[in-house]
Amino acid sequence: MPSAYVNTNPSETIYVKMYNKDNPNCFATTSFKIKVSVLPSINQNVDLKQCDDDNNGFSIFNLEEAIPKLTANAANENITFFRTQIDAQNNSNSISNPTSYSNQIINVDTVYARIINSNNCFIITPVNLIISTTQIPINFVKKFTVCDDAISGTNTDGISTFNFSTVDNEIKAIFPVGQQLDITYYRNLNDALIEKNKILDITNYRNIGYPNSQKIYVRVDSKLNNDCLGLGSPIELTVESIPVIQPIIETQCDDDQDGIFAFNTATIQTRLLNGRADITLAYFDQNNNPIPSPLPNPFVTGSQIVKVKATNTTLNACSYETTLEFIVSDMPQAYSIPSHLITVCDDEIDPTKQDGKYAFDTTTFQNTILGGQTGMIIKYYDGNNNLLPSPLPNPFVTSSQVIRVEVVNSLNTTCTSKMTIPFIVNPIPAIQLSGKVALCSNISNNTKTIDAALVDESIKDTYSYEWTYNSIIITNETKYTLTADKTGTYSVKVTTDKGCSRTRVITVFDSNIAKIGTIKIEDLTSSNSIQVSTTGTGDYVYALDDQNGSYQQENLFMNVSAGIHTVYVKDLNGCGIALQEVALLGIPNFFTPNQDGFNDYWNIKGVNSTFNAKTIIQVFDRYGKLIIKLNPLNQGWDGTFNGKALPSDDYWYTVVLEDGRTMKGHFTLKR
Repeated sequence: MPSAYVNTNPSETIYVKMYNKDNPNCFATTSFKIKVSVLPSINQNVDLKQCDDDNNGFSIFNLEEAIPKLTANAANENITFFRTQIDAQNNSNSISNPTSYSNQIINVDTVYARIINSNNCFIITPVNLIISTTQIPINFVKKFTVCDDAISGTNTDGISTFNFSTVDNEIKAIFPVGQQLDITYYRNLNDALIEKNKILDITNYRNIGYPNSQKIYVRVDSKLNNDCLGLGSPIELTVESIPVIQPIIETQCDDDQDGIFAFNTATIQTRLLNGRADITLAYFDQNNNPIPSPLPNPFVTGSQIVKVKATNTTLNACSYETTLEFIVSDMPQAYSIPSHLITVCDDEIDPTKQDGKYAFDTTTFQNTILGGQTGMIIKYYDGNNNLLPSPLPNPFVTSSQVIRVEVVNSLNTTCTSKMTIPFIVNPIPAIQLSGKVALCSNISNNTKTIDAALVDESIKDTYSYEWTYNSIIITNETKYTLTADKTGTYSVKVTTDKGCSRTRVITVFDSNIAKIGTIKIEDLTSSNSIQVSTTGTGDYVYALDDQNGSYQQENLFMNVSAGIHTVYVKDLNGCGIALQEVALLGIPNFFTPNQDGFNDYWNIKGVNSTFNAKTIIQVFDRYGKLIIKLNPLNQGWDGTFNGKALPSDDYWYTVVLEDGRTMKGHFTLKR
């Protein structure tokens, strides 16, 4: 008999033949029928999922909710549930309350369904009970507070870096061990709902876009049951503002050149706090040693930078460091310019051309004023407060004026020292620098008074005088004037009360009255002339007929009329006037005896008792008849003969001079 037979049809007849083993011919036959009924058709490994409402890992299941998932023929089947597979196999200890069954194992449990069809065939399959614990308790709140940082370029924007990674384990600890959960973090609710833009790095998170404070949303998803979702905002981020305080620089000028100053700190604490009462201040010197807070007043120190730490009076105690710089600036010193470099006498050689200006040499001024100081700026201002170049131009051309000087510390322009440079251009005496004076040798004991020739003699008593003769000082001669009694070189040094002087040089020379020598004349011409020759040491000028009239430098007189003339020769040095008469002969060409007072008589000119007094003059008519013989010293011919007036006509003359010269000619009588 076969131990395992596999039918080929659901229903078959099986035939049996039995025979004697000793006599195979002895046998008997029979038959029986076999039938294989169909097992229930089910879905294997059905899951029932439930969301835990109290995070203990247990929940109430209605196992009958698994029936539609197990079979589509439940109306014709009998389904019971068992805690174990053995119970299901044995159909014993079935679950009596399948509609309110609590899992026996946390989070994940299994029960078994026994499904029997109408053929009384059954099948056993597991039903998985999955409990998802994902809800975040309302009272689960984690707060993180950090100080504002400057990673974004400023420490006042409410943005900082947070590490809230510790929350991850704390959230996991809320739920029963063994949960298969996805915990993700989001910047806002919308991102958490749509599962977009999750926070990837919770160890280095910056709250960009949510300055000062932000809630982080946490989403807890079960890997086994996507229907269960835990969502909340248990993480609260707070950026504590930094107590930013502004640095202060206190600058003072060193008042005694010792590098130390007693600073008044009365307002420093108030200025640093700027109205805030929620911070404390701590001070540390340049060696990081603590200093009392508030600072001592006065605070005696040299230049140093004090560190100031401002701390919030909060648990987080965010702090900020700034500086309080004390600067003791060098107080400049201004050293004066030696007076001999800035007090001068006007330098024009000719005092009458003085302009009151002088080209001062300023080569050493800058170094003299600084006296070896470095880091200083020198500013110069003229009398009208106009800024001048620094250093001063060299040469510096100026009249008398007071230049204001400021020496400024370039590191602290409030530290200045002031002085003045009084440029003084003293005038020199306004005098005529040279002169000439003549002594007349033709005058006995002749002397001349010479003087310093001030342009303004009204101030002569304000000057001092020193006289020399031929470079030798004349003792006891200190007056404005001096009597010169001999020729030579005299000089007088005129000095002001400021010590400025000029020297006048006076040449005293010999002069005398002129000696008239030869006088050369040309007469009896249409352009008579007189030329005078003189001897003497004087400076002579010449005049004709008028000693008080105009004199000329030339000794030649041209176009001189006929007649008796006087030549005057004057010495310009005042030694006198020499004179001499000169006769220029002249014969008139006509006369008009009309008794009108003009040309009523005819006679030769240039004759007197001294010159050609014995001259013989005869007048003839045109026929050679002697009309008259004239005396050259008389008035002349009146145009009559024997008492009768002769007619207008030409008449002839014969003139015989004392020297024997004879001149003949004719003239016209006009009526």
